[in-house]
Amino acid sequence: MNPLARIAFVATAGLMLAGIVHLGSVLAIPRLTKPNADDRLAPLVPLHTMTLMPRAEPGSAGLPFADPAAAIAVCRFDLSARPVRVEATPGGAFMSFAFYTPTGGVFYALTDRSATRGKLEVVLVTQAQLEELQANDPEDEPVSELRLVAPGRTGFVTVRTLAMEPGLLEDAEARLRTARCGDAGG
Repeated sequence: MNPLARIAFVATAGLMLAGIVHLGSVLAIPRLTKPNADDRLAPLVPLHTMTLMPRAEPGSAGLPFADPAAAIAVCRFDLSARPVRVEATPGGAFMSFAFYTPTGGVFYALTDRSATRGKLEVVLVTQAQLEELQANDPEDEPVSELRLVAPGRTGFVTVRTLAMEPGLLEDAEARLRTARCGDAGG
């Protein structure tokens, strides 16, 4: 092998190794860093309680990168004991649900266009809880809510609704105060 080919081979191998190390570290950082997203929310948001977050204003302690035209509520969940129901009424304005793992990775999202009879309703479950719910479903009745299998037992949900004008932010916050997060009740 001539010296130029050897240098090209070593450089290519080095670049490939550097790329693999870089990709691996970027993917590992969210799992290895503390505090993660759920740890940061824990002092502000009790488990299974929909909590309205502070408005996004300069210098506020709200969520990072929050849209000042949106009202945001957060619910932390733990599926260890039972399924958790999350529900809200969009009321004609844009509303979205985003479901996150504890590290902040989104595993599902939906908008007000998914509303059934004017209501967004999701039951978060583990695979075992889903099987139990399905076993108890009446055969001749359709299920009224979306059943979502979470990738882990814990995480959090954000509910966002837009205020089309600055003066309507109080209305958006009022819609979020009616949102619920808690025991699915079987």
